[in-house]
Amino acid sequence: MKIALVSEYYYPLLGGITEHVHNLAVALSKRGHDVTVITHNLKPRKHHHFPDGPAVFPVVRFGKGIPIYSNGSIARITVGKRLASDLGGFFEKEQFDVIHAHSPLTPILPVVALRHSNAPVTVGTFHTYFDRSRGYAWLQKMAARHMEMMDGKIVVSQACVDALSRYFKTDYNIIPNGVDPDYFSPGAPGISAFEDGKLNILFVGRFDPRNGLRTMIEAFKIVKAGFDNCRLIVVGDGPLRPYYRSLIGKKLARDIHFAGLINGRRPNYYASADVFCSPCTKASFGVVLLEAMSSAKPIVASDINGYRLVMEDGVQGILVGENEPAAFAEALLRLLRDAELRQHMGSAGRETVLSKYSWDLVAAQVESLYLKLQNRGAEFETVTADAPGEMACAFSD
Repeated sequence: MKIALVSEYYYPLLGGITEHVHNLAVALSKRGHDVTVITHNLKPRKHHHFPDGPAVFPVVRFGKGIPIYSNGSIARITVGKRLASDLGGFFEKEQFDVIHAHSPLTPILPVVALRHSNAPVTVGTFHTYFDRSRGYAWLQKMAARHMEMMDGKIVVSQACVDALSRYFKTDYNIIPNGVDPDYFSPGAPGISAFEDGKLNILFVGRFDPRNGLRTMIEAFKIVKAGFDNCRLIVVGDGPLRPYYRSLIGKKLARDIHFAGLINGRRPNYYASADVFCSPCTKASFGVVLLEAMSSAKPIVASDINGYRLVMEDGVQGILVGENEPAAFAEALLRLLRDAELRQHMGSAGRETVLSKYSWDLVAAQVESLYLKLQNRGAEFETVTADAPGEMACAFSD
């Protein structure tokens, strides 16, 4: 099949959707499909990265990506005077079998792709969990039209169904995020600078408020008071970096290492970690949890919907109340003090990934849906969400 994956989020931007789109494109290409990623133009900067290794599929860019604040994060939208006509002309020229939009009801590029899709099969994947959305409530009629443009609707977790079902009555195909267990492997070499006998706590995420770095720093202050032989490694970056650095006093500065964005070396940082910690307050799934689990690392994470669907409290790690530094510190101390428990939980996480979340398994499910929609006859498991009230759409807040 000739497949177009359309997304506002792709390299040089980093994040969960970027990783999902890239790895899905790689996995589908390996399965023999002709894949093209469609995204916007974004000027590379020092805190932006591209994937390692040779490209195995083309990336075509339209318009210009600009930042906006939405849903507790810095989002991106594509603008351009000729965006619609250029994208429509490209679709007409290429004649894709499948046009697959990611975050399909989020302005602007995915919405334009839905409107101009001429493919026999049009699919959308919803990645985001939200509590409520004024945007959905304001643009009801537009939402209904755009939902009808999609032959198939994928959600990455039940948490997404829970969010969307407040507004939409339709069928959803639950296909999770994935991870490459060969890339994020327990056998990856560690970072020599961090192999000095100290135990390492790892945080990975953009410096968005919802990712909980403030909670992480406050928890680490408590941990250091009870267990001195440890450090915190912070992988990520963003406009709020000066603010988060200001939360660290001189006494802790030597034990909190800001690594910046190290996209190509993430497996090495996981390999150096003794415990992975994610105090995120809003997530539909949690790709970073998969990366840590695939690397056989125990986890301390927020007890939120998206995370409960990936890991089980007491099995692959410990879930604690969100925005509770003291609770995070208690869970971290428990793991830091118990090497056997760390090993046991890390092994359980690795087993979970191999059985459910490898990209080979995930891509096979996506391919199966494409074929089902193409043939309009094959069986595929769906989840129907009954939504109260009228349908609505747009970006979440």
